[in-house]
Amino acid sequence: MIKSSLLILGALSASVFTIAAVATSSDASYEERQFEFSYQDLTYVGEVMVPDAQPKGLIVIIPGHGPTDFVEGEDWIGEREFFVEQDYAVAYWDKAGTGLSEGEYDHNQSIESSAEEAVAALASIKALGLPNSENLGMWGISRAGWIVPNITELSDDVKFWISVSGTSVLADERYRTQANLKVEGRSDEEVAMLMSEWDDYQRILVRGGTFEEFLATTSNLMSDPYFNSNNFVMTEEILANIQGYYQSSGMAIDEETNLPILYPNMEQALTDLSIPVLAILGRLDTLVDWQATSALYSRAAENGGMALTTVYLDDCNHVMQQAVTGGTNEEIEPGTPVCEGYYETMETWLNALPARP
Repeated sequence: MIKSSLLILGALSASVFTIAAVATSSDASYEERQFEFSYQDLTYVGEVMVPDAQPKGLIVIIPGHGPTDFVEGEDWIGEREFFVEQDYAVAYWDKAGTGLSEGEYDHNQSIESSAEEAVAALASIKALGLPNSENLGMWGISRAGWIVPNITELSDDVKFWISVSGTSVLADERYRTQANLKVEGRSDEEVAMLMSEWDDYQRILVRGGTFEEFLATTSNLMSDPYFNSNNFVMTEEILANIQGYYQSSGMAIDEETNLPILYPNMEQALTDLSIPVLAILGRLDTLVDWQATSALYSRAAENGGMALTTVYLDDCNHVMQQAVTGGTNEEIEPGTPVCEGYYETMETWLNALPARP
């Protein structure tokens, strides 16, 4: 009951999204090699695309939220073939319960678990003996912004990282709601009023409060057609279940915003990095707070050893597609091109990486 209630609230606040693949045409020439690895008593199936030319290194794909279909499907095929064209091998695997991997898909898998899963995958990928695989990089989008720094705390193997639409320290529900209310045409006064109610909404869910207080302080928010697009009706039982979950979860909660801190050690992990990092951020990203992410990365680079390059792309949504608003309700037609400069930025940055023996 608790889990289903949380998923309902996730949909209500527009916080559950499946990150889709961005495809492009390619003449990349490569061979595919499957691999398997075990994590938490499940067998995962992955694949490596190996270019015909001598690989310059190996790039591992870390996707965002949502089921995957890499091995038999075309998830992130544009990025995969792009990296092969740059003469890098590319590795990926399907999440539990998706594609060819065993188990059940868990949308709420923890950041720590996802990082441990990736480290288990890396061990099997290493065993393939691919040329120059020690020059190991990560390409990750969205939620990978938490996972990759955690991977670097568990493994010294990562030599460079391309972070796309990366995350800040806090969960992004508040930013996401506010950004999309603006896109949906709410006035500044309406947005301010609705976000004040959102703050009460989040506080009551996380810190506690009566059902009567919830109804009294969130009536406009709960009747907003964007925020509550599925006409969800809160009940006293559901509210109690959600509050019980937060109170028993041990989750770190930000005192000011009442947002979950999904990876409490994130800023320190970023500060400890001493590798080249490319951060690509879309200015129309309404899913993650790209400005907060940029500020976080900049602080970490200033205080540590990260060699940071940050690129901002105009007219660019969360998944690097050209967009008009970037809103979650914007209809993106099939075949919509990637953002101008997206692939060019990665190509230039990869070519400028220091040579490795």
